[in-house]
Amino acid sequence: MTLDSSNETVAILYDIENAPFEMLNYTLGKARRFQPCRTIVVSDWEAHPEQKRWEKLMRRPGFTFRQISRTYQGKNSLDSAIYDSAALLYQEGVRKFFIITTDSDFVRIAELLNSKTPSYIIGVGTKQASEILRNAYNEFMVYPSEEKKKPVKKAEKKKDAVAEDKKAQAVKSAKSTKKNSTKAKALAPEKAKVESKAKAEPAKKVAVKKREASAKVAEVKNVSPAGQLADGMMTVKLPKSLRKSLEERKQEEGVSLDELVTYLIMRGLAR
Repeated sequence: MTLDSSNETVAILYDIENAPFEMLNYTLGKARRFQPCRTIVVSDWEAHPEQKRWEKLMRRPGFTFRQISRTYQGKNSLDSAIYDSAALLYQEGVRKFFIITTDSDFVRIAELLNSKTPSYIIGVGTKQASEILRNAYNEFMVYPSEEKKKPVKKAEKKKDAVAEDKKAQAVKSAKSTKKNSTKAKALAPEKAKVESKAKAEPAKKVAVKKREASAKVAEVKNVSPAGQLADGMMTVKLPKSLRKSLEERKQEEGVSLDELVTYLIMRGLAR
């Protein structure tokens, strides 16, 4: 059966075996970009006669739906039927095509439609479509269509940046607190040791002072009325100049003050 076509016609080649019904409906919406023109949809509708939605779809105004019959039994029978229909449309002057499939075998149909006069071909398929199939078309639409991200306003970007900055500062503060806490725990024994030592220092000084005071009391108790000490010891009050001379002589001789005084007294007695 000859398909009525013209240069203003858009042909949609629908591979019903490799594309769901929703993909055809999606493509029909995209085909309106070429309106006003006549759209012919070619496929094997009898493949699923039990689906009544085809009848509803085919009643759409502005579209012509053509049934193609499989020329022979086999795996690629529908592919061959669509190929023959594409060749017929191309001979009649149609140069705008939608090809709905994810099957890479349809690359040869795209090659046919560009064999002499180039056609404008738009492929519609899933994201699993091969690069070879995508490159065979002028355009390729992925179904289901990927949602575009809404542009973020500058104010929202600034707000997000401030929020991120506050979050980063909170995390940094928490880490710092944890670090200081860990450090304080590590230094706790050393701090306790220092504090204990500091407390012990005054007690030690008090003990030394007590011993010194006790020694002085003992010296006072042992002094006799004539200035003589018990056990052959004697306390003598010397002038400052003499004391200084004795200290200097002691340093020169390298002896104690008692030894020096004893030596001098013995030398004086020997004369």
